[in-house]
Parts: sequence; structure tokens; C-alpha cells
Amino acid sequence: MANQPDQEVVLREDLNVGQLGLISIQRKIAPDYASWKVHFERAGIPSEIECNGAQKYGVPHGIDNDSYLALQELYIEQGCPEDGRIGFTMYRLLQMCGLEDSGANRRMMRQSLERLSATQYWISGAWRSHEDDDWVTVGFRLIEKLVFTRARKDTDGAKLIAVTLPRELTRNIRNGYFKPVSTSLLRQLGQPARAAYRVLDALRHDPVDPQTRTVSLQIPLMDLAQRCGIASDKPDKIRRTLDPIHQDLLAAGYLHEIQVTGRGRKQTVSYLFGQPVAEPEAELVELLVALKVPVVAARKLALDYPQNVRDGVAQARAILARGYRPHNDVGFVLDVVRSYGNGKYAWPEGTRTSRPIEAAPTPPRPPQPDLPEVLPSSEDLARTLAFLLKGEGLRREDLVRLPLATLQGVHARVLGRPQEDRARAAAELRTLLGPPAEP
Repeated sequence: MANQPDQEVVLREDLNVGQLGLISIQRKIAPDYASWKVHFERAGIPSEIECNGAQKYGVPHGIDNDSYLALQELYIEQGCPEDGRIGFTMYRLLQMCGLEDSGANRRMMRQSLERLSATQYWISGAWRSHEDDDWVTVGFRLIEKLVFTRARKDTDGAKLIAVTLPRELTRNIRNGYFKPVSTSLLRQLGQPARAAYRVLDALRHDPVDPQTRTVSLQIPLMDLAQRCGIASDKPDKIRRTLDPIHQDLLAAGYLHEIQVTGRGRKQTVSYLFGQPVAEPEAELVELLVALKVPVVAARKLALDYPQNVRDGVAQARAILARGYRPHNDVGFVLDVVRSYGNGKYAWPEGTRTSRPIEAAPTPPRPPQPDLPEVLPSSEDLARTLAFLLKGEGLRREDLVRLPLATLQGVHARVLGRPQEDRARAAAELRTLLGPPAEP
């Protein structure tokens, strides 16, 4: 699942999906395995998940891990539309899953989409709503709506596909409740190790603060089997399923060490993890968020195209300042940045700089004097400050009520400043937002 074989691209996926084990890592399941129910604790919260698939397809498993990661990536790629609807071709989906375009793979992928669309989940007390900062009970399908269409000119059966993702998932992604997925690791691993990597990596993340990730993990063997969707309650069979997966993850460098202690159903697996995943430059993310790009899409674009962000954002602002109104504002900004330098978009007359386009990341530069200045609105500043002061309990919808001059002043003081400066600014904002003193 990568754009280029020699380029590391970091994908993003909702943290709930991996931590809750909604899709089994097993490549094959029994023909009659069409439902399951599990009870467990997540962050100390008693929880229950019930999965009811169609008898025709069984429960989600195997290739569904790849296809659902691709769908989340497409959602981010297309600007995180609020209605959760994305469109793509079967060829594009196969490409993202690292599969050849063959009749067999098309049939397999169509069945995967239909299985995800046909399966109903009921999650009691275990779904983390990042926007509400709470644990909630929800019911949904991983694909809420699935539509296949074909134009008359398509003689080879190539389908255009429209998918609507569940609101519970898309809200979380838009609000930053996600984890990174390394494409370099995905390329090294086959199934089921690829899916197991994503489950283990999800379990490393704090479900309340998803940006916090541990370097080690201890988990009871039976709980691990549940999270991985291994359809057995026999410890020996679970160990036999996990052993080759562990060897693949060790060989890939993702795991540094594994220890299994205890006996029978009381066994515990201890992991020590290897290499970290790259993080984007904060300033690049801030530039994109100020143009209303969702944080998750901004982080991904800043990782994949760091050399394009500053100039691409400046070009997008210049075009918008001349009155251009795209159908999708976020999609327009993403496309300008991705394609910057290839001639797809022209600078408005009188705004283009004479500086040649650079092929590598460059240090921060002051604004070019010949570009029209497009001042960020209160909404832009509130969105950016909510990102910059993440973890301080400040919400965009509260910050936007403050005067524009106040937001501009705080933004100037925190941009690129150390954590202690940001903490002081956050305390000032909380004071300004607090209730009025009693008379």
C-alpha cells in the first residue's frame, strides 16, 4: 500500500478499529463463522462488542484489513468530506492494496467491500469519541453505503465505486483520533503479519491521548487473541498462529524482543518495539490547518510533500485571493500542494515569485513581498490555535468567540515557541474564556 516502492509514506487510520479488533487478522475463516461477541475492558471501561456478518460472506477478515485501511486513506486524500462519501475506481483500490489488476483480485476486492458493507457492529461502552472526549455506545457498519456504477463506455467491466464511511469513524479522523501506519513495513510483511502489526501498533497508543505511544507492551495471551480476531480459545493454537507472525515482525525490525511468561490461559506476552514512525514538521501542519485542512490530512500532506507545503499554500492563497471559488476548498488546497511545481496551477498575474522551485525541503522563509496578503480569519486562527495548543483543553468552537485581535496576538506568540510559552498562552486563553465574575 504505497505510492512508490522507494518512498516512505505514512498512512493514518482510526485508533478504535485496531484496538477493538473489528477485523480479524486471519486470512481464512470457517465457512459458518458469521458472528462473534466479546467482553473485555478498555482503559478500565467494561465493554462488549457484537459482530453480525452475512452468512454469504462471514465476518470481516484477511484482505479486509488492507481494503479498509485504503478506504480511510482515500477519505483523508479526498479532504475528509463531512458526509463521509468518497469515490474511486477499482483499479485505484487494488493499487493502494498492493494488488495486481486481475479478474481474480477484482472479484476478491468486490467481495471485501460487500462483506464490510453487510456486517453490523454493536459496540457497548468501548468506542472512543475523540470530539466528545468520552466513551460511547454505537452501532454501525464499517461501510454504511456501497454503490457500484459503470459508464457505458467501460467495456472491460471497470467499476466506479462510491463508499460512505460511518459518521463515528469520520468524526474521529477529522478530529485527529488516528494512528500512523508505516508503508515500508506494510511492503515488507505479508498477511496476517501485516494486520497483526497494525493491531499491536494500535495497542501501543493511549486510547485517550492517541499521540502518546509506548515502547513496550504487556498483554494477556487470551486478550491478544481477542484483539487479533483469532477464532480459538485454545492457548496452544493461539501460540501457533502468533509464532510465525512474531518472527516476521522481528525480521522486519518492528519488534525488538518478545517474551511469553506463564502457563495455559494465564500466559502473558511482553513486547519491546523497534523503530519509531516519522512525524511531520509542526509549522507545515499549521500552515495547512490555517486553510481549514483537517489535522489528519494536514499531517499526512506535510509528511508526504514537505518540500511543497510552503509554496503550495502560498499559491493556493494567492489563487483564492483573486476570487476563485473551488467546489471543494480543502480538496483544492490539497491538490495545489501535491501538484506544486508541475504546472497544473498557475500563479495569478503579478504574484508569481522569481525564485526557482526547489526540489528539497527548505528552511522557513518570510512571506514573499509580491504575493497578496491573505489574513487568516477568526475561524482559521481558532482552528490553528486548537491544534497548536492540543492537550490544553481548548476547543476551536470556544476560541472562535474571542476577538480577532486577541487570536492574532496569541497566535504570533505561540507559533514556533517552546512548550512552556504555549502553556502560558493557553492559561491566558482559559482566563479569557472563563465565566464572568459574580457581581
